[in-house]
Amino acid sequence: MSATSVSNRLISAVLIATALLAVLPSLLGNRSFLVVTVGDSVTYDAEPGIQAALESAGSVVVDTRSVGGVGLLRPGIDGYLAEAMTGDPDVVVVMLGGWDLGEIVADTDAYETRLDVVANRLTAEGARVVWLDMPPTPPGEGIEEARQLANGLFAELAKRHDDVTHIATSPLLGDEEGGFTRFRPGVDGERVQVRKVRDGGDDGHLCPGGAALLGEAVLAVLAERFGVPEPSPRWWWGPWVGDARYDDPPGACTSIDSGSG
Repeated sequence: MSATSVSNRLISAVLIATALLAVLPSLLGNRSFLVVTVGDSVTYDAEPGIQAALESAGSVVVDTRSVGGVGLLRPGIDGYLAEAMTGDPDVVVVMLGGWDLGEIVADTDAYETRLDVVANRLTAEGARVVWLDMPPTPPGEGIEEARQLANGLFAELAKRHDDVTHIATSPLLGDEEGGFTRFRPGVDGERVQVRKVRDGGDDGHLCPGGAALLGEAVLAVLAERFGVPEPSPRWWWGPWVGDARYDDPPGACTSIDSGSG
């Protein structure tokens, strides 16, 4: 082999190596950012909106795991949380509390301790937690005082743990005073239905408009703390709004806006 051929091959090898070194950081930087969501039936309704917001950013994958009846004191909860963590997520989004309200009122200190245990487990391998508190509840349910007590504990949890971020949901889903409302401005400022109707009355579960508002809030936290990119335009109005859960019960998210709040 001539000296010229050897020289050309060495030059080619150097150029290839240089090119690989140039793109390697960007390839590593484009690793999917895994988010897992856990919670109860209200969170289940929120998940399509959260998933649409985060995955529209392009580098995020959302693993949705919410089911009805989830609470931190319910049977099987430790196994449920352990299973949710099997994929080694970067962020865990949590929203629950309704199934724990009785115990919270009965022994607030014990629940506070339980929150610390759960937070430590979720973050033990380096994951961060985004904790959405309980949204305003219909007045007829009579649980607002207990909800506010629970939400105070969730807010204090974030103050004790640097790897937990608290999101208050009353400003996102409530009226001007933070109370329950069926309609309010959505992500784009247009008035939308945010909560369901059941048997002609207000229900605490979410419509697409409410799910999108929560998705926007979670996305804002991930953009600020982890550099998640900007979402695609009008992500809040995609096929996900037609998910069957938003028609359970039938017509739940198609009530008429009286314009009164």
